[in-house]
Amino acid sequence: MKVLKFLPIAFLLALGISSCGDENSLIGSSIVDTDLEIVVDSSFQRMITAESIPNDSVVGRTITQLIGRISIPGYGKLETDFLTQFMPASTFDTTGVDRLDSLVLYLNYNADSFTGDSLAPMQLSVYPLEQQLKSPVYSSINPADYYNAQSEPIALKSYNASFLGLPDSLVKLGYKTIRAKLPDAMAEQLFQKYKTDPLVFSSPSRFTQYFPGLYVKTSYGSGCVVNVQNSVINLHYTKTTVVNDKDSTYAAMQTLMAVTPEITTGNHIKFEIDPSVQSNIAAGKVYLIAPAGLNVLLHFPTREIVRSFEESVGAEGLTVQGLINSLILTVPLKELVSNKYNLQPPQFLLFVRKSELQSFFEKKELADNVRSFYAEYNSDTRTYSFTGLRTFLNDVIEKKRQGIEITDADEEIVLVPVSVYSETVSAGSSYYYYSYNEQEVVTDIVPYIAAPSFAEIDMDNIKLQLTYSRQKVK
Repeated sequence: MKVLKFLPIAFLLALGISSCGDENSLIGSSIVDTDLEIVVDSSFQRMITAESIPNDSVVGRTITQLIGRISIPGYGKLETDFLTQFMPASTFDTTGVDRLDSLVLYLNYNADSFTGDSLAPMQLSVYPLEQQLKSPVYSSINPADYYNAQSEPIALKSYNASFLGLPDSLVKLGYKTIRAKLPDAMAEQLFQKYKTDPLVFSSPSRFTQYFPGLYVKTSYGSGCVVNVQNSVINLHYTKTTVVNDKDSTYAAMQTLMAVTPEITTGNHIKFEIDPSVQSNIAAGKVYLIAPAGLNVLLHFPTREIVRSFEESVGAEGLTVQGLINSLILTVPLKELVSNKYNLQPPQFLLFVRKSELQSFFEKKELADNVRSFYAEYNSDTRTYSFTGLRTFLNDVIEKKRQGIEITDADEEIVLVPVSVYSETVSAGSSYYYYSYNEQEVVTDIVPYIAAPSFAEIDMDNIKLQLTYSRQKVK
Protein backbone atom coordinates (compact mmCIF):
# COMPACT_ATOMS: atom_id res chain seq x y z
CA MET A 1 0.00 0.00 0.00
CA LYS A 2 1.30 3.41 -0.98
CA VAL A 3 0.27 6.56 0.82
CA LEU A 4 1.00 9.98 -0.67
CA LYS A 5 1.18 12.92 1.69
CA PHE A 6 1.37 16.56 0.52
CA LEU A 7 3.05 18.59 3.24
CA PRO A 8 3.66 22.33 3.77
CA ILE A 9 6.74 23.55 1.91
CA ALA A 10 8.36 24.97 5.05
CA PHE A 11 8.11 21.61 6.79
CA LEU A 12 9.35 19.77 3.73
CA LEU A 13 12.33 22.07 3.39
CA ALA A 14 13.22 21.32 6.99
CA LEU A 15 12.74 17.61 6.33
CA GLY A 16 14.97 17.77 3.26
CA ILE A 17 17.69 19.63 5.12
CA SER A 18 17.55 17.19 8.03
CA SER A 19 17.67 14.14 5.79
CA CYS A 20 20.45 15.53 3.65
CA GLY A 21 22.54 16.07 6.75
CA ASP A 22 23.12 12.32 6.92
CA GLU A 23 26.52 11.45 5.48
CA ASN A 24 24.90 8.61 3.54
CA SER A 25 22.17 10.79 2.02
CA LEU A 26 23.59 11.40 -1.44
CA ILE A 27 20.36 10.53 -3.20
CA GLY A 28 18.13 13.52 -3.85
CA SER A 29 20.25 15.87 -1.82
CA SER A 30 19.29 18.92 -3.88
CA ILE A 31 15.53 18.99 -3.21
CA VAL A 32 14.64 22.62 -2.61
CA ASP A 33 11.15 23.74 -3.63
CA THR A 34 7.99 23.35 -5.80
CA ASP A 35 5.68 20.35 -5.41
CA LEU A 36 6.94 17.72 -3.02
CA GLU A 37 5.29 14.49 -1.90
CA ILE A 38 5.99 12.07 0.93
CA VAL A 39 5.39 8.49 -0.16
CA VAL A 40 4.88 5.74 2.41
CA ASP A 41 5.06 2.33 0.77
CA SER A 42 4.40 -0.87 2.74
CA SER A 43 3.78 -3.11 -0.26
CA PHE A 44 7.19 -4.78 -0.09
CA GLN A 45 6.56 -6.72 3.11
CA ARG A 46 4.45 -9.26 1.22
CA MET A 47 7.53 -10.01 -0.89
CA ILE A 48 9.66 -11.05 2.09
CA THR A 49 10.12 -14.76 2.60
CA ALA A 50 12.19 -16.45 5.28
CA GLU A 51 13.55 -19.79 6.32
CA SER A 52 15.54 -21.20 9.21
CA ILE A 53 19.11 -22.16 8.33
CA PRO A 54 21.71 -24.02 10.44
CA ASN A 55 24.08 -21.98 12.55
CA ASP A 56 26.17 -24.90 13.74
CA SER A 57 29.65 -23.40 13.44
CA VAL A 58 29.74 -20.01 15.12
CA VAL A 59 32.87 -18.07 15.95
CA GLY A 60 33.25 -18.44 19.69
CA ARG A 61 35.29 -15.31 20.43
CA THR A 62 33.90 -14.47 23.86
CA ILE A 63 35.06 -14.75 27.45
CA THR A 64 31.75 -16.42 28.34
CA GLN A 65 32.10 -20.17 28.79
CA LEU A 66 29.15 -22.56 28.80
CA ILE A 67 29.46 -25.85 30.63
CA GLY A 68 26.79 -28.50 30.96
CA ARG A 69 24.26 -30.70 29.24
CA ILE A 70 20.50 -30.28 28.91
CA SER A 71 17.50 -31.63 26.98
CA ILE A 72 14.53 -29.26 26.59
CA PRO A 73 11.26 -30.36 24.95
CA GLY A 74 10.43 -28.16 21.97
CA TYR A 75 14.02 -26.88 21.83
CA GLY A 76 16.50 -29.74 21.61
CA LYS A 77 19.55 -31.29 23.23
CA LEU A 78 22.49 -29.06 24.09
CA GLU A 79 25.92 -30.15 25.31
CA THR A 80 28.70 -27.66 25.75
CA ASP A 81 32.23 -27.36 27.11
CA PHE A 82 35.14 -25.05 26.38
CA LEU A 83 38.81 -24.73 25.47
CA THR A 84 40.77 -21.70 26.58
CA GLN A 85 44.13 -20.06 26.84
CA PHE A 86 45.01 -17.88 29.86
CA MET A 87 46.42 -14.43 30.44
CA PRO A 88 49.32 -14.87 32.90
CA ALA A 89 50.09 -12.61 35.83
CA SER A 90 53.22 -10.64 35.00
CA THR A 91 54.63 -10.97 38.51
CA PHE A 92 54.48 -13.66 41.17
CA ASP A 93 54.95 -13.30 44.91
CA THR A 94 58.00 -15.48 45.63
CA THR A 95 59.52 -13.82 48.70
CA GLY A 96 59.19 -15.79 51.90
CA VAL A 97 57.06 -18.55 50.37
CA ASP A 98 57.41 -21.63 52.56
CA ARG A 99 54.95 -24.04 50.97
CA LEU A 100 52.66 -24.28 47.95
CA ASP A 101 49.34 -25.52 49.29
CA SER A 102 47.11 -25.89 46.22
CA LEU A 103 46.42 -24.69 42.69
CA VAL A 104 42.71 -24.22 41.98
CA LEU A 105 40.65 -23.43 38.88
CA TYR A 106 37.75 -21.14 39.83
CA LEU A 107 34.73 -20.94 37.52
CA ASN A 108 32.52 -18.08 38.72
CA TYR A 109 28.92 -17.44 37.68
CA ASN A 110 26.03 -15.22 38.77
CA ALA A 111 23.02 -16.44 40.71
CA ASP A 112 20.76 -16.48 37.64
CA SER A 113 23.38 -17.54 35.08
CA PHE A 114 22.22 -21.07 34.47
CA THR A 115 19.43 -22.86 32.61
CA GLY A 116 17.70 -25.96 33.90
CA ASP A 117 17.53 -27.76 37.24
CA SER A 118 19.83 -26.13 39.78
CA LEU A 119 19.93 -29.38 41.78
CA ALA A 120 20.89 -31.60 38.84
CA PRO A 121 24.12 -33.45 39.74
CA MET A 122 26.83 -32.55 37.23
CA GLN A 123 30.52 -33.28 36.84
CA LEU A 124 33.26 -31.62 34.81
CA SER A 125 36.74 -32.83 33.97
CA VAL A 126 39.82 -30.76 33.16
CA TYR A 127 42.53 -31.63 30.64
CA PRO A 128 45.68 -29.72 29.65
CA LEU A 129 45.89 -28.60 26.03
CA GLU A 130 48.85 -29.98 24.10
CA GLN A 131 48.52 -27.67 21.11
CA GLN A 132 47.99 -23.91 20.91
CA LEU A 133 44.46 -22.90 19.90
CA LYS A 134 44.17 -21.61 16.35
CA SER A 135 42.17 -18.42 16.00
CA PRO A 136 39.34 -18.03 15.22
CA VAL A 137 37.83 -20.86 17.25
CA TYR A 138 34.51 -22.23 16.01
CA SER A 139 31.84 -23.98 18.07
CA SER A 140 32.32 -27.07 15.86
CA ILE A 141 35.96 -27.39 16.96
CA ASN A 142 37.20 -30.92 17.59
CA PRO A 143 38.78 -30.87 21.07
CA ALA A 144 40.68 -34.08 20.27
CA ASP A 145 42.90 -31.99 17.97
CA TYR A 146 44.21 -30.11 21.01
CA TYR A 147 44.28 -32.56 23.93
CA ASN A 148 45.04 -36.22 24.55
CA ALA A 149 41.61 -37.85 24.66
CA GLN A 150 43.16 -41.10 25.98
CA SER A 151 44.72 -39.44 29.02
CA GLU A 152 43.27 -39.13 32.50
CA PRO A 153 41.88 -35.70 33.48
CA ILE A 154 44.05 -33.58 35.75
CA ALA A 155 40.97 -32.58 37.74
CA LEU A 156 37.41 -33.81 38.34
CA LYS A 157 34.71 -31.77 40.04
CA SER A 158 31.13 -32.68 40.90
CA TYR A 159 28.78 -29.73 41.34
CA ASN A 160 25.29 -28.35 41.00
CA ALA A 161 24.15 -24.81 40.22
CA SER A 162 22.08 -24.35 43.37
CA PHE A 163 22.90 -21.79 46.04
CA LEU A 164 21.27 -23.99 48.69
CA GLY A 165 23.57 -24.72 51.61
CA LEU A 166 25.88 -21.77 50.97
CA PRO A 167 26.55 -19.42 53.90
CA ASP A 168 24.47 -16.23 53.81
CA SER A 169 27.65 -14.19 53.38
CA LEU A 170 28.38 -15.97 50.08
CA VAL A 171 24.77 -15.88 48.89
CA LYS A 172 24.73 -12.09 49.32
CA LEU A 173 27.68 -11.79 46.94
CA GLY A 174 25.37 -12.91 44.15
CA TYR A 175 27.71 -15.39 42.53
CA LYS A 176 28.87 -18.95 43.03
CA THR A 177 32.14 -20.70 42.26
CA ILE A 178 32.91 -24.16 40.92
CA ARG A 179 36.33 -25.06 42.40
CA ALA A 180 38.44 -27.69 40.63
CA LYS A 181 41.74 -28.54 42.34
CA LEU A 182 44.63 -28.92 39.91
CA PRO A 183 47.68 -31.16 40.50
CA ASP A 184 50.28 -30.08 43.06
CA ALA A 185 52.98 -30.86 40.49
CA MET A 186 51.43 -28.27 38.17
CA ALA A 187 51.63 -25.64 40.90
CA GLU A 188 55.28 -26.44 41.50
CA GLN A 189 56.12 -26.34 37.80
CA LEU A 190 54.49 -22.93 37.26
CA PHE A 191 56.11 -21.47 40.36
CA GLN A 192 59.60 -22.71 39.52
CA LYS A 193 59.22 -21.66 35.89
CA TYR A 194 58.53 -18.08 36.96
CA LYS A 195 61.56 -18.08 39.28
CA THR A 196 63.92 -19.35 36.57
CA ASP A 197 62.40 -17.68 33.48
CA PRO A 198 59.94 -14.85 34.31
CA LEU A 199 60.02 -13.63 30.68
CA VAL A 200 57.68 -16.53 29.80
CA PHE A 201 54.94 -14.76 31.78
CA SER A 202 55.46 -11.37 30.17
CA SER A 203 52.89 -11.81 27.37
CA PRO A 204 50.07 -14.17 26.34
CA SER A 205 51.93 -15.24 23.18
CA ARG A 206 55.03 -16.30 25.16
CA PHE A 207 52.97 -17.95 27.86
CA THR A 208 50.84 -20.07 25.52
CA GLN A 209 53.98 -21.56 24.04
CA TYR A 210 54.76 -22.88 27.51
CA PHE A 211 51.19 -23.47 28.74
CA PRO A 212 48.68 -23.80 25.83
CA GLY A 213 45.64 -23.82 28.13
CA LEU A 214 42.88 -26.10 29.40
CA TYR A 215 39.93 -28.07 28.07
CA VAL A 216 37.00 -28.16 30.52
CA LYS A 217 34.59 -30.93 29.58
CA THR A 218 31.17 -32.08 30.76
CA SER A 219 31.87 -35.63 31.92
CA TYR A 220 28.71 -36.57 33.80
CA GLY A 221 25.14 -35.48 34.34
CA SER A 222 22.34 -33.76 32.43
CA GLY A 223 19.74 -31.13 33.19
CA CYS A 224 21.72 -27.91 33.65
CA VAL A 225 23.91 -25.53 31.64
CA VAL A 226 25.95 -22.90 33.50
CA ASN A 227 27.17 -19.62 32.02
CA VAL A 228 30.63 -19.00 33.50
CA GLN A 229 31.53 -15.29 33.37
CA ASN A 230 34.91 -15.38 35.07
CA SER A 231 37.61 -18.07 35.09
CA VAL A 232 40.83 -17.79 37.04
CA ILE A 233 43.57 -20.07 38.39
CA ASN A 234 44.67 -19.16 41.91
CA LEU A 235 47.69 -20.37 43.86
CA HIS A 236 47.23 -20.90 47.60
CA TYR A 237 50.46 -20.93 49.62
CA THR A 238 51.99 -20.40 53.05
CA LYS A 239 54.22 -17.37 53.53
CA THR A 240 56.50 -16.12 56.27
CA THR A 241 57.31 -12.45 56.85
CA VAL A 242 59.14 -10.61 59.60
CA VAL A 243 57.01 -8.23 61.69
CA ASN A 244 58.62 -6.40 64.63
CA ASP A 245 61.61 -8.73 64.47
CA LYS A 246 59.31 -11.74 64.74
CA ASP A 247 58.44 -14.27 62.09
CA SER A 248 54.79 -14.24 61.05
CA THR A 249 53.43 -17.18 59.05
CA TYR A 250 50.09 -16.96 57.27
CA ALA A 251 48.10 -18.36 54.37
CA ALA A 252 48.13 -16.32 51.17
CA MET A 253 46.63 -16.51 47.69
CA GLN A 254 47.45 -14.99 44.32
CA THR A 255 45.92 -15.21 40.85
CA LEU A 256 48.42 -16.75 38.45
CA MET A 257 46.29 -16.53 35.32
CA ALA A 258 42.80 -15.66 34.06
CA VAL A 259 40.54 -15.79 31.00
CA THR A 260 40.43 -12.29 29.50
CA PRO A 261 39.26 -10.74 26.19
CA GLU A 262 42.85 -10.57 24.93
CA ILE A 263 43.39 -14.32 24.74
CA THR A 264 41.82 -17.05 22.58
CA THR A 265 38.94 -19.03 24.02
CA GLY A 266 36.12 -20.99 22.44
CA ASN A 267 33.01 -22.94 23.30
CA HIS A 268 32.65 -26.42 21.88
CA ILE A 269 28.91 -26.80 21.30
CA LYS A 270 26.91 -29.82 20.21
CA PHE A 271 23.22 -29.14 19.53
CA GLU A 272 20.48 -31.45 18.29
CA ILE A 273 17.21 -29.77 17.26
CA ASP A 274 14.05 -31.23 18.77
CA PRO A 275 12.15 -33.39 16.23
CA SER A 276 8.98 -31.31 16.73
CA VAL A 277 10.89 -28.18 15.67
CA GLN A 278 12.24 -29.95 12.61
CA SER A 279 8.69 -30.97 11.66
CA ASN A 280 7.44 -27.41 12.09
CA ILE A 281 10.28 -26.06 9.94
CA ALA A 282 9.35 -28.56 7.21
CA ALA A 283 5.80 -27.19 7.46
CA GLY A 284 7.01 -23.64 6.89
CA LYS A 285 7.54 -22.22 10.38
CA VAL A 286 10.61 -20.05 11.01
CA TYR A 287 12.69 -20.19 14.20
CA LEU A 288 15.66 -18.52 15.84
CA ILE A 289 17.62 -20.87 18.12
CA ALA A 290 20.87 -20.24 19.99
CA PRO A 291 23.58 -21.08 20.76
CA ALA A 292 24.80 -22.69 17.52
CA GLY A 293 21.26 -23.53 16.45
CA LEU A 294 19.30 -21.70 13.75
CA ASN A 295 19.60 -18.33 12.04
CA VAL A 296 16.90 -16.82 9.83
CA LEU A 297 17.60 -16.26 6.13
CA LEU A 298 15.47 -13.41 4.75
CA HIS A 299 14.86 -13.15 1.03
CA PHE A 300 14.87 -9.35 1.10
CA PRO A 301 13.25 -7.57 -1.92
CA THR A 302 16.17 -5.19 -2.52
CA ARG A 303 15.80 -5.17 -6.32
CA GLU A 304 12.07 -4.48 -6.17
CA ILE A 305 12.45 -1.67 -3.64
CA VAL A 306 15.09 0.02 -5.79
CA ARG A 307 13.11 -0.50 -8.99
CA SER A 308 9.93 0.94 -7.46
CA PHE A 309 11.76 3.94 -6.00
CA GLU A 310 13.58 4.75 -9.24
CA GLU A 311 10.40 4.43 -11.30
CA SER A 312 8.53 6.66 -8.88
CA VAL A 313 11.06 9.47 -8.93
CA GLY A 314 11.28 9.31 -12.72
CA ALA A 315 7.54 9.21 -13.46
CA GLU A 316 5.08 11.45 -15.31
CA GLY A 317 7.61 12.86 -17.79
CA LEU A 318 8.75 15.46 -15.32
CA THR A 319 12.12 16.14 -13.79
CA VAL A 320 11.78 14.37 -10.46
CA GLN A 321 14.25 13.99 -7.63
CA GLY A 322 13.86 11.61 -4.72
CA LEU A 323 15.09 11.35 -1.18
CA ILE A 324 14.79 8.18 0.89
CA ASN A 325 13.65 9.18 4.36
CA SER A 326 13.50 5.76 6.02
CA LEU A 327 13.40 2.02 5.49
CA ILE A 328 12.19 0.12 8.55
CA LEU A 329 12.02 -3.63 9.03
CA THR A 330 9.99 -4.87 12.01
CA VAL A 331 10.33 -8.54 12.89
CA PRO A 332 7.63 -9.80 15.32
CA LEU A 333 7.76 -12.98 17.37
CA LYS A 334 4.97 -15.35 18.23
CA GLU A 335 4.04 -15.88 21.86
CA LEU A 336 6.07 -18.72 23.35
CA VAL A 337 4.37 -21.59 25.12
CA SER A 338 5.25 -21.30 28.81
CA ASN A 339 7.71 -23.90 30.03
CA LYS A 340 9.70 -24.53 33.19
CA TYR A 341 12.96 -23.61 31.48
CA ASN A 342 11.78 -20.05 30.75
CA LEU A 343 13.53 -19.86 27.40
CA GLN A 344 13.78 -16.29 26.10
CA PRO A 345 14.41 -14.75 22.67
CA PRO A 346 17.97 -13.50 22.08
CA GLN A 347 18.44 -9.94 23.29
CA PHE A 348 19.84 -8.68 19.96
CA LEU A 349 19.65 -9.63 16.29
CA LEU A 350 22.26 -8.80 13.68
CA PHE A 351 21.15 -7.89 10.11
CA VAL A 352 23.90 -8.71 7.62
CA ARG A 353 24.32 -10.16 4.13
CA LYS A 354 24.74 -13.93 4.22
CA SER A 355 27.88 -13.58 2.09
CA GLU A 356 29.46 -11.32 4.74
CA LEU A 357 28.40 -13.17 7.89
CA GLN A 358 31.53 -15.18 8.63
CA SER A 359 33.94 -12.34 7.91
CA PHE A 360 31.91 -10.06 10.19
CA PHE A 361 32.73 -12.22 13.21
CA GLU A 362 36.17 -13.37 12.10
CA LYS A 363 37.34 -9.78 11.60
CA LYS A 364 35.68 -8.65 14.85
CA GLU A 365 33.63 -6.03 13.05
CA LEU A 366 31.00 -3.75 14.57
CA ALA A 367 27.70 -2.85 12.92
CA ASP A 368 28.51 0.04 10.56
CA ASN A 369 24.85 0.95 9.87
CA VAL A 370 25.45 0.68 6.13
CA ARG A 371 26.18 -3.00 5.50
CA SER A 372 25.30 -4.37 8.94
CA PHE A 373 22.83 -3.39 11.66
CA TYR A 374 21.60 -4.68 15.00
CA ALA A 375 18.27 -4.38 16.80
CA GLU A 376 17.37 -4.98 20.43
CA TYR A 377 14.42 -7.14 21.41
CA ASN A 378 11.42 -5.18 22.72
CA SER A 379 9.64 -7.44 25.19
CA ASP A 380 6.58 -5.15 25.33
CA THR A 381 5.85 -5.37 21.60
CA ARG A 382 7.65 -8.70 21.07
CA THR A 383 9.52 -7.25 18.10
CA TYR A 384 12.94 -6.39 16.72
CA SER A 385 12.91 -3.12 14.77
CA PHE A 386 15.68 -2.24 12.31
CA THR A 387 14.98 1.46 11.87
CA GLY A 388 18.10 2.62 10.02
CA LEU A 389 18.02 0.58 6.81
CA ARG A 390 17.79 3.67 4.58
CA THR A 391 21.60 3.74 4.52
CA PHE A 392 21.64 0.12 3.32
CA LEU A 393 19.35 1.09 0.44
CA ASN A 394 21.25 4.30 -0.34
CA ASP A 395 24.49 2.32 -0.53
CA VAL A 396 22.98 -0.16 -2.98
CA ILE A 397 21.54 2.62 -5.18
CA GLU A 398 24.80 4.58 -5.25
CA LYS A 399 26.72 1.47 -6.29
CA LYS A 400 24.11 0.75 -8.98
CA ARG A 401 24.62 4.26 -10.38
CA GLN A 402 28.35 3.54 -10.46
CA GLY A 403 27.74 0.43 -12.55
CA ILE A 404 27.70 -2.18 -9.76
CA GLU A 405 24.49 -4.12 -10.32
CA ILE A 406 22.32 -5.51 -7.54
CA THR A 407 23.00 -9.23 -7.03
CA ASP A 408 21.41 -12.12 -5.19
CA ALA A 409 23.83 -11.39 -2.32
CA ASP A 410 22.04 -8.07 -1.75
CA GLU A 411 18.79 -9.98 -1.22
CA GLU A 412 20.10 -12.77 1.01
CA ILE A 413 20.01 -11.27 4.50
CA VAL A 414 20.71 -13.26 7.65
CA LEU A 415 19.26 -12.45 11.06
CA VAL A 416 21.68 -13.76 13.68
CA PRO A 417 21.29 -13.91 17.49
CA VAL A 418 24.13 -11.86 18.99
CA SER A 419 25.37 -10.32 22.21
CA VAL A 420 26.25 -6.63 22.05
CA TYR A 421 28.80 -5.31 24.54
CA SER A 422 29.33 -1.64 25.26
CA GLU A 423 31.15 0.64 27.66
CA THR A 424 30.50 4.11 28.99
CA VAL A 425 32.76 6.79 27.54
CA SER A 426 33.09 10.23 29.15
CA ALA A 427 34.01 13.28 27.13
CA GLY A 428 33.78 17.02 26.98
CA SER A 429 35.84 20.18 27.46
CA SER A 430 37.08 23.09 25.38
CA TYR A 431 39.19 26.22 25.64
CA TYR A 432 36.18 28.41 26.50
CA TYR A 433 33.98 26.15 28.58
CA TYR A 434 33.76 22.73 30.14
CA SER A 435 30.96 20.28 29.56
CA TYR A 436 30.66 16.69 30.66
CA ASN A 437 28.65 13.88 29.12
CA GLU A 438 28.63 10.13 28.97
CA GLN A 439 27.62 7.87 26.14
CA GLU A 440 27.48 4.14 25.55
CA VAL A 441 29.88 2.97 22.87
CA VAL A 442 29.56 -0.52 21.37
CA THR A 443 32.83 -2.38 21.75
CA ASP A 444 32.00 -5.90 20.61
CA ILE A 445 29.33 -7.91 18.79
CA VAL A 446 29.62 -11.69 19.12
CA PRO A 447 27.39 -14.70 18.41
CA TYR A 448 24.90 -15.27 21.23
CA ILE A 449 25.98 -18.14 23.46
CA ALA A 450 24.95 -16.86 26.89
CA ALA A 451 22.14 -19.38 27.39
CA PRO A 452 19.71 -21.59 25.48
CA SER A 453 17.47 -19.22 23.51
CA PHE A 454 14.40 -19.81 21.35
CA ALA A 455 11.96 -17.73 19.27
CA GLU A 456 9.46 -18.23 16.45
CA ILE A 457 9.13 -15.50 13.80
CA ASP A 458 5.58 -14.28 13.14
CA MET A 459 5.86 -14.14 9.36
CA ASP A 460 2.22 -13.07 8.90
CA ASN A 461 2.91 -9.76 10.63
CA ILE A 462 6.42 -8.86 9.52
CA LYS A 463 6.55 -5.24 8.34
CA LEU A 464 8.77 -3.43 5.86
CA GLN A 465 8.02 0.24 5.27
CA LEU A 466 9.76 2.55 2.81
CA THR A 467 9.25 6.30 3.17
CA TYR A 468 10.63 8.70 0.60
CA SER A 469 10.18 12.25 -0.65
CA ARG A 470 9.84 13.08 -4.31
CA GLN A 471 9.88 16.52 -5.91
CA LYS A 472 8.55 17.46 -9.30
CA VAL A 473 10.44 20.28 -10.94
CA LYS A 474 8.49 21.65 -13.94
